[in-house]
Amino acid sequence: MKVSQWAEIRRLHEVEGLSQRAIARELGCDRATVKAALELQQPPDETSRAKRTSALAPYHDKIAPLLAHSPGLSAMRIWEEICRGPDGYTGSVITVRRYVKQIRPPRGRVYQEVTWQPGQAMQVDWGCCGKIRIEDTWRNVSVFVAVLCYSRLSYIEFTLSQRKAEFYRSIDHALQFFGGSPRRIIFDNLKAAVLNGSGRNACLHPEFLALCGHYCLEPIACQRRDPESKGIVEAHVRYVKHNALQGRGDELTCWEAYRQLAVRWRDEVANVRRHQTTGERPVDRFEREREHLRALPDLPAD
Repeated sequence: MKVSQWAEIRRLHEVEGLSQRAIARELGCDRATVKAALELQQPPDETSRAKRTSALAPYHDKIAPLLAHSPGLSAMRIWEEICRGPDGYTGSVITVRRYVKQIRPPRGRVYQEVTWQPGQAMQVDWGCCGKIRIEDTWRNVSVFVAVLCYSRLSYIEFTLSQRKAEFYRSIDHALQFFGGSPRRIIFDNLKAAVLNGSGRNACLHPEFLALCGHYCLEPIACQRRDPESKGIVEAHVRYVKHNALQGRGDELTCWEAYRQLAVRWRDEVANVRRHQTTGERPVDRFEREREHLRALPDLPAD
């Protein structure tokens, strides 16, 4: 069982409230797989899983030109085409449907106003904030920003790298600060989250999927070079740079000063000012969102 499958089964059961039968139907797997996934308290170890060659693999070269010629061709039609002849594909249309979903070219993006519901989503991103001298070494300073899309309540944390460990730890800290988890986490092409691809074709890092599974978060990867799809957090990163950091060169002379600024600016400025879009203070709007967040597990993610 893949970590991605375990995480999605857990989310569908815990967040969407689907039955095992409904999950099996939704994901095109058998109920035994769903039952096994729900019994696992930790992500499955993919390293111990023997790699198998898909029965569909020999037909990949036939599927690619079909989609190139007709990008909107349905999986059922593709299945019918590759089944033709004595050497045709004999497997299930469900397998074809999964594969086509992974490789189908994305449709053109149409932008429209998004109305976020309480507890629906959180956007996360990094920002680069210059350098600081620690002992005899100059280190890059980054800021992790997480924003709840409905209330605009934000969490920021300065770090000395953007590695996986810092990214996962910062997400955990943000959820602890919010006191619960939303249904979705939205991010762009971050190395700590995305191995390759982007958008719905993104291949996500197993450790990131395990984190999402732990908190029952649905991971939503943005298309590459599409900042509007996570414009809320993009704007907040700019807000940190222009408001929290601008003109504080004399104040930010040590790493502890950055830590103190993050908490003070978050609680005394960012989350209590009247937001330009919502017309309300994030802390006030959060009172209507708090009850829609999912309670956090008793133990934080490993």
